[in-house]
Amino acid sequence: MASQMPMFVETPVATIPPLHNRLHSTFSMLKTYPLEYRLEQLNKLYWAIKDNEQLLADALHADFRKPYHEVYLTEINWLETVVLGMMKNLREWAKDQPIKGVPMTTSLFNKPKMRSEPLGVVLIIGPSNFPAQLVLHPLIGAIAGGNTAVVKPSELTPNTSAVVTRIIEALDPSAYAVVNGGIPETTQLLDLKWDKIVYTGSTRVGRIVAAAAAKNLTPVLLELGGLNPVFVTASANAAIAAKRTAWGKLHNAGQICIAPNYVLVHPSQEQAFVQGFIQALSTYLPNGAKGTPDMASIIDGRSFERVKGLLQTTKGTILCGGGVDERTRFIEPTLVKVNDVGDALMNEEIFGPVLAMLVVDNVDEMLSIARGAGETPLAMYVFSSEKEEQEKLMRGMKSGGVSINDVMLHASMTDVPFGGVGESGHGKYRGRDTFESFVHKRPVLSQPMWIEKQLRLRYSPYTPESLKMIKSMLGDPKSPYSRNWDGKSVPLWWRVLGFGAADMKGMLFRWVVLLTTLWLGKSLVTGLEK
Repeated sequence: MASQMPMFVETPVATIPPLHNRLHSTFSMLKTYPLEYRLEQLNKLYWAIKDNEQLLADALHADFRKPYHEVYLTEINWLETVVLGMMKNLREWAKDQPIKGVPMTTSLFNKPKMRSEPLGVVLIIGPSNFPAQLVLHPLIGAIAGGNTAVVKPSELTPNTSAVVTRIIEALDPSAYAVVNGGIPETTQLLDLKWDKIVYTGSTRVGRIVAAAAAKNLTPVLLELGGLNPVFVTASANAAIAAKRTAWGKLHNAGQICIAPNYVLVHPSQEQAFVQGFIQALSTYLPNGAKGTPDMASIIDGRSFERVKGLLQTTKGTILCGGGVDERTRFIEPTLVKVNDVGDALMNEEIFGPVLAMLVVDNVDEMLSIARGAGETPLAMYVFSSEKEEQEKLMRGMKSGGVSINDVMLHASMTDVPFGGVGESGHGKYRGRDTFESFVHKRPVLSQPMWIEKQLRLRYSPYTPESLKMIKSMLGDPKSPYSRNWDGKSVPLWWRVLGFGAADMKGMLFRWVVLLTTLWLGKSLVTGLEK
């Protein structure tokens, strides 16, 4: 018998501070610190997702008609893969890591290491476009890092948020909780002190979250958006570029922070790109877009009106598509040829199945236009068959990630780090970074008690004799390069034999220290054997 869809219930604002206090108390008792506890919670999370697969698919369809094919790829399989990968690697990733590159004496005597420590209480605020993945994936990292966490799913997808709540209820309630609601609940959450905040959504709200976090110097992981450009150069395969770009606008009905926003196409490629785009749509949607089960609807009425307004405002020419249906929040996949960079479609993140296309004469002009539209998009897409051209475009523009001769490729892998730069966000997760982003890397060194006599040089009163001895021990830092840079350094054999010393004196000192240490060690072993 199928489970009944849970109800979406807003969390009373008055209960949020006590909930926050409860999670702080749990963390302070070190309950979430042991690795076995974390693995147990991750295992519970996996089975809660597995047991609610059908409910999650039904909820996403009820919220915005998301096709099961996309639900399985981007929500169900994605999350189950991530949590199992974390369970497989957690013990290794959580181990103390030796600090490399330190002086030999420091390595021998102080044993420097980096320890991955839990941060504390984490707040995760999710969006509506991937309403399960983009809260549960960060939660996996928070649990793995030994933290407690509050998850705030999107109120725009109430059915999915209700299922997410049910999933999280399978975890330890003293350590993990859900707050459901809209602006009042989110405002109350942001008024509290957290040890890390994760927010996925618009740049506008990202600024609000960052400002709230700054009051307590709380670190934030922001995954925002931007106007993601597609470059189709003279050397590109325009037909394939169009096919892959069209898929990027259909997937989730273009409601993806890394979806292509506009295409800058070389004049010689315009006709092939347009024909390829139209052909791709007819292949993907053989019975048309209206009523197809293979494309989601726009998430809510406000978003629908915004995208429809962009279509009404543009001064460009609609080359295909353009149909809308308010009742079903349907917007037909649309390609619009715009005439200049001032067009509405070139100045706002579309977040829907509409693509602007501008014909541009050369790569330099493409770069200038793209930087003017947004200097740091979350993604950029380069269609070119020339390596030098690809590199020029990547050097000429910053972005969170890059896919070459494809769209969204770099963000489609669960193990490839993903994040923004500048106004598209900062911080990253996925793969090992899902763990690393939710821990504090704490350096730990240990000083032997027997070395106290040797430490006298660091204590005052300072004398010329102690300074002379310090200089003798440390050596005079000398560059292996000449004053006039030629890129050449001292030979490798010198660096190996000298243990990195800059001169003969430093090399001899290092050899004395090494031989003395070996002799003392041998004497100690001989004494113990007797």
